[in-house]
Amino acid sequence: MLNTLLAALLLVIPADSSVEQESQDANVPRILSPRADEFVSIRDAAEELARRDVVFLGEEHDSTPGHEMQLALIRDMHKERADLVISMEMFERDVQGVVDDYLGDRIDEEEFLKHARPWPSYADHYRPIIEYAKEHGVDVIAGNVPRRIASEVAKGNAPATADAVYIARQTSAPEDGYWENFQGAMSGHGGTDNGDAVRLFYQAQCLKDDAMAEAIVDYLAVHPHRQPLVIHLCGKFHSDGGLGTVSRLVDRSPLLQVGVVSMETIEAGAKPTAASYVDQAHFVVIINEPAEGDSAEAAKSTSRDDG
Repeated sequence: MLNTLLAALLLVIPADSSVEQESQDANVPRILSPRADEFVSIRDAAEELARRDVVFLGEEHDSTPGHEMQLALIRDMHKERADLVISMEMFERDVQGVVDDYLGDRIDEEEFLKHARPWPSYADHYRPIIEYAKEHGVDVIAGNVPRRIASEVAKGNAPATADAVYIARQTSAPEDGYWENFQGAMSGHGGTDNGDAVRLFYQAQCLKDDAMAEAIVDYLAVHPHRQPLVIHLCGKFHSDGGLGTVSRLVDRSPLLQVGVVSMETIEAGAKPTAASYVDQAHFVVIINEPAEGDSAEAAKSTSRDDG
C-alpha cells in the first residue's frame, strides 16, 4: 500500500519524461525517479526538488559517493533557488551559536571543531557542505536534539532541567508505521531484546525527529519575509516514506511542500526495481557496491550512524 503521507507529498513528474543519466559509469551514483521508472540527471532532479519548500536528503551515513551526490544536488538546487538554507541532523541545537560564529568568520575552523562536536566523519562527509555554506553565505540550522538528552531518554531517565530548552515544545512517539519500521530496524541489535528497551530507544528517536522538525519550522517563522528552500540532511530512516522528521514537519506546518530523497546501496551489477522505491521517496540515489576485488574504501568510510 502506498504510504499515505508520501503520496500526498509526491512531486508531479510527467510519465513520459525521458532524461538520460549524466554518466553510465558503474562507480558513479545515479538518481532514480521511482514514479517515472527511469534514471534522471542531477540537474533535472534538482529542478523538480527546488520547487518545494523543504527537501529532505536522506542518506546512508557511511557512503562517500552518496555524500558527494548530496553536495552536487545542493549546488544545483542553489542555482534554482538563490535563498537557500541547510538544516543538518549532524549538528545539535546547543551548538547553533558555534555554527553561526564559524559561518560568520567570528571563529576559525579549529575553534569550530573544538566546540561543535562534529561527527567522526565530518572532514570527509560534511565539511564540504559546511564550507560551501560558508563560501556562499548560506545559513545552517543545527537541528538535532543534543545526544546527551537522547541518551538519557533511551535509558528511561528524565533530561536535565537545563536541557529542556533544546527539546521540542511538542513531542510524540506514536505507535504507527514508523514505530513498526523502527522495531524491524532494531531487531537483533544488542540490548533491544526487552520490549521496554526498544520503546525507550524509539522515544529517543522521536525526540530527534521532533527537534529537527521544530528547528526548521522555527527558522521559517522568524524569517517570514523570506521563502527559502530548506534542505535537510539526515539519516534516511528519519525521512523515508514521509515518516519520522517529515511527518513531524508536516504536522507543524501542513502547507509546506516537501520533497524526499533517499539513498540505496545495491550489489554490483544489480538493477534496481523502481516499483520497490515508490513508497520510499521521490528520488533515490542509487550507489553500486564495489565489484569483487575492488577496494571497499572507494565507496565507503567509517562514520557514526544515527539512523
